[in-house]
Amino acid sequence: MDIKIRKAKKDDFVDILRLNRNIYKETRADPDFGDSVFLKRPSRARMVRWFNELLSEANNVNAIYLVAELDGKVVGHCFVKRERPGSELSHVGVLSMLVDRDYRGIGVGGRLLREMIKSSRKKFETIYLRVFSSNVRAKGLYKKMGFRSFGIGPRFVKRGRKYFDMEYMYLRL
Repeated sequence: MDIKIRKAKKDDFVDILRLNRNIYKETRADPDFGDSVFLKRPSRARMVRWFNELLSEANNVNAIYLVAELDGKVVGHCFVKRERPGSELSHVGVLSMLVDRDYRGIGVGGRLLREMIKSSRKKFETIYLRVFSSNVRAKGLYKKMGFRSFGIGPRFVKRGRKYFDMEYMYLRL
């Protein structure tokens, strides 16, 4: 299995859209699935704007955007965005990662995260993330890569009538 980690590019949009839309299917099938989503699935136009803005930020100093490609298909993506550019928080990045359901548990997330950490050392001093407290698999990966927990946001996600805690984790680079 040859997982290729590379910078995201415009041609990746369709695969990224598919990944993000599949999360909505997952949360419907498994309401305990550990990723937060918008209450209403974003329109294609909104996703195009989000993707283009992220690519633009990645082309300057405010973000890094990587994808995991397998057999010519993007199966995961990860980005780190500067917390608040031009402020006293500009040395901090916020990490977000998503791996396609069918490719979890085979090393895609680890490879993507390892490369993101390596790339982030050039632009950030600290990166942090939020993860569902109940998402044991993801938290295990983050801990393995050196992230440390620094707090819990109790009942930070409300899905229907159910609440979920968010755990905050950070890594000093």
